[in-house]
Amino acid sequence: MKTISKSLLTLALLAAAGTTHACGPGRDDWMGRDKAAHFGASFALGVAGSRITHEPWEAVGLALIPGVAKELYDAGQDCNRFSWRDMGWNVAGAVLGVGGGYWMFGPSGVSWHTPF
Repeated sequence: MKTISKSLLTLALLAAAGTTHACGPGRDDWMGRDKAAHFGASFALGVAGSRITHEPWEAVGLALIPGVAKELYDAGQDCNRFSWRDMGWNVAGAVLGVGGGYWMFGPSGVSWHTPF
């Protein structure tokens, strides 16, 4: 029985090591190819959020929901993970989008509606 336990443990460790090796080390550069998409989508959602609520941080929170959902989805995929760098670009896009939305669509036209 002891030998079977050792064999199963060895097999489990080899399987885990094989999975890790198969994926390889992940690269997540700050200026990676998908960062512009994260920024752009969050910017557009930030502008939309600025039209839904007059509370800036509430609008930013609304704009970040899809980005957080996407990163949580990525974290559940094989050979993928939650990317804090992607979230950084999501936050930057959402904040600038909300500010831009208040600036573009404020009550007096092109002016700031709510200061940050």
